[in-house]
Amino acid sequence: MPKRWSTVLFALPVLLSVLLSACSSSPEDELTGGGNPGDGDGVDEVVETDGEPDWTGAPLNPFDLQIGDCFNEYSWIDVDLDQRINLTTVVGCDTVHDREVYFAAEFPAGAGAPYPGVGPMAEFSTELCYEAFEAFIGTEYEVSEYELSFLHPTKETFEHPVGRHRRILCFTHRLDGSPTSESAAGIGV
Repeated sequence: MPKRWSTVLFALPVLLSVLLSACSSSPEDELTGGGNPGDGDGVDEVVETDGEPDWTGAPLNPFDLQIGDCFNEYSWIDVDLDQRINLTTVVGCDTVHDREVYFAAEFPAGAGAPYPGVGPMAEFSTELCYEAFEAFIGTEYEVSEYELSFLHPTKETFEHPVGRHRRILCFTHRLDGSPTSESAAGIGV
């Protein structure tokens, strides 16, 4: 197994645990993002503060992101509320950003189908995003300076009687975690 795949497989449990906690259907969790703040994957560092940090862009629910959207994720501890706040904001790709959505697809399951489980969902999402990566970036995943990540439904969002999220979003970010102010489409590195 290539070294990058072992890194992806090692990071999946962390990413999945964050996604499971971040994607609830309660109103206070409406604006959430995937990733693990502070793990060097391009997410802004966690800032302990009594208020929100400076952020740019338009806040949105990460499941509302579209192919071609560039976005940032912020996470901080609100000392007054004693809770972690997660925020996803969409920005123009010519604006400083951490991530870019490059592919989206629906998980092949009809209404009322049971959640397939975290493992099968992550495996399906990884394969889907890997297959679309080279066509978007312009180079093979294994030699690229970009990493693949994804946002996928949780058990709660998948089985929700109204929401029934089946959508998987593939996004990319620089391996070194540095932001960029250009699209990664066809960048070739």
